[in-house]
Amino acid sequence: MKIAIDATRAVTERAGIGRITYQLIENLLKTDHKNQYLLFFSYFRKSLEKEKLIQKFKKPNVEIKTYRIPGALKEKIWAWKIPWFNRTLGKSEVLLAPSFLEVNLGVKIPQVVIIYDMTTFLFPDQRGQAVSERLSKRTKIACKKAEKIIAISEATKRDVLNILKIPSSKVVVTYPGLTRLPEPAKKLPQGLKEKSYILFVGTIEPRKNLIGLFRAYAMLSAQLQEKFPLVVVGAQGWNTGETYQVLRKENLKDKVIFLGYQDDNMLAKLYREAAVFVYPSLYEGFGIPIIEAMSFGTPVITSNVSSMPEAAGKAALLIDPTEPKSISSALQRVLEGEFKVSNTQLKAQANKFSWEKAAKEVLRALEEAANG
Repeated sequence: MKIAIDATRAVTERAGIGRITYQLIENLLKTDHKNQYLLFFSYFRKSLEKEKLIQKFKKPNVEIKTYRIPGALKEKIWAWKIPWFNRTLGKSEVLLAPSFLEVNLGVKIPQVVIIYDMTTFLFPDQRGQAVSERLSKRTKIACKKAEKIIAISEATKRDVLNILKIPSSKVVVTYPGLTRLPEPAKKLPQGLKEKSYILFVGTIEPRKNLIGLFRAYAMLSAQLQEKFPLVVVGAQGWNTGETYQVLRKENLKDKVIFLGYQDDNMLAKLYREAAVFVYPSLYEGFGIPIIEAMSFGTPVITSNVSSMPEAAGKAALLIDPTEPKSISSALQRVLEGEFKVSNTQLKAQANKFSWEKAAKEVLRALEEAANG
């Protein structure tokens, strides 16, 4: 069988869907030697970094194609029902779309799409009404077009079924794997001490609930705040105005450290040396940072909603993300040593999630789609 994959995000995005796409392709090629693969990439500007990443996928059973197409134009072209793209797929029998935007409406062969969450349906105000409506509409069309849908958690599967009203047999669950981060950096950022800070990792956007976290942190005693600063790692997202308003209102400007995006070496160091990792998101398709933190033996506090209990298992302290007091009480329990969980239990939970297993399950979905 020949499998086509739109591998673009594996080389154009460093986190999120980009990281998942890269890991899935790497493990598909590592474990599957009987099938042929066509990997195609689309981006506009030439990039030595992207070209080096693409070269890593070269194998005897892999064909690679690159298209110079800007992302915004690609989104429009992929939505057109035109036959020209079928010719570029050659004898491919099935196409893997790593997100709904990669589903090509002009392709005749079966397609398998990965759905991460249903945020634009459930939280339309987060991205703005117009953007959410456009992305939700495209999601509906992509899921209708796809032969199979891969949801990254049981919670996401439930949301897909409830919102789109499609047959349950069309949706399968495949959890993301644990990405092994590289050797931790030698030193923490200036001003941080080992086991003396609270860590949050995620894009700064309303859904991640930094507003609730800031209010919860402000409830901690002055002694705990002084001993354990709150460290926020992640890029700027959207609709951040209220987040920073709450930061100022709670007088936390000098107590919260924003580090922005960090490379994997520093991220590993930050995970390993944190006193506690807190992830009070309002909604997640899975919550990869939860298992990343656990893999370093760091205690985790996370939400009791959507998919996060699936990622956390029984190894985390679960909170109500809509109640700052719930978050604050959990932080206090961990920081004062009242809640304890062993390194063995934390690492065992993280190790339940394997990219090799995920790749095998994706391959099974591709085979089922190709065989009708």
